[in-house]
Amino acid sequence: MKVGINGTGLITRALVKLVALNEEFNDIEIAQINGRSMTIDRLKDLLLFSSSQGHTNLDVSINYETKELLVNGKKIKYTADSKPENIQWLPEIELLIEATGTFRDDRNDSKDPYRHFKSLNSNLKGIVLTAPGKGSIIDYMWIASPDLEQEITAVTSAEKPFVIGAASCTTTAAIPIVDTLDDLFGIESCFLTTVHAVTRSQDILDGSKGWCAMDTQLHTTGATKATNKVLKKSIPMDGIAFRTSDKAGSFIQIDAVLSKEVTKENLLEAFKNSKYKDHFDYSTVTNPPSSYVRGNKAMVVLIPDEFVIINKKRVIIKGLFDNEEGYTNHLLQLINFVISKMT
Repeated sequence: MKVGINGTGLITRALVKLVALNEEFNDIEIAQINGRSMTIDRLKDLLLFSSSQGHTNLDVSINYETKELLVNGKKIKYTADSKPENIQWLPEIELLIEATGTFRDDRNDSKDPYRHFKSLNSNLKGIVLTAPGKGSIIDYMWIASPDLEQEITAVTSAEKPFVIGAASCTTTAAIPIVDTLDDLFGIESCFLTTVHAVTRSQDILDGSKGWCAMDTQLHTTGATKATNKVLKKSIPMDGIAFRTSDKAGSFIQIDAVLSKEVTKENLLEAFKNSKYKDHFDYSTVTNPPSSYVRGNKAMVVLIPDEFVIINKKRVIIKGLFDNEEGYTNHLLQLINFVISKMT
């Protein structure tokens, strides 16, 4: 299916790279990207090289007459319009990936993703957000959402256009740990800590957005609420996020009080037999740095040497996740699933 992308940020560039280089995403054809102030030349450069991920091994060129990127021989139309209702999407595009991080709240007219459906000549039937939805927009994760089959079938077969959220990179890392622990041992309470790479919402110097991005900053995190929302559970959870100056690669720690006593061997067996077993990876080095996880496609890379058990029922699970390509790989799995229900 031909899809469009609104936005030119880190997730968009990871989407282009992973779709171009992985056969499992052959059903996804990126036909158009809409940006704002970014030139097509700049986008080409950023597709070829990433400060956080390195060279992409893509073959990228530009057809200036048609305003198209050629990525590994496939054409991608490039447009630039900041207002969703003014974007001229190609008529064959039925699914949009909204990747600006701005248009994800249907309670706020200026941030409402449904504005895309007002675009002239638009044949859009649905939108997948590359971030948590707000308002009435429901988040899904393709392996975690308990009623994914029924609910995605329902929204894609309805006559009205749909918008769904895809949670966040931290949620994607937290859910397989939390869900596995809760299903096997029961979680009485849980606290999430993430040490997260710098994001676009931070300024290089102290300013209106907060403190300098070179400082480590303390932030709230919505990942705990999103975890329960996606899993349709009510686990008592809270969390905290430390934003660091690292370019990519984040740590996660789940501190959980369980209903049952466990050993480290119980924990490892649980993860290796979990429904998420194919989406875990395991660190093979001692005290891995954040750069260790860059380019890793797992939902989370567990660090078994750093698992801690306190009083037999309180456990601390530690891991890493690639907040760019790791999250995007999981996002594409959801998009694949949505496409399968639209065709």
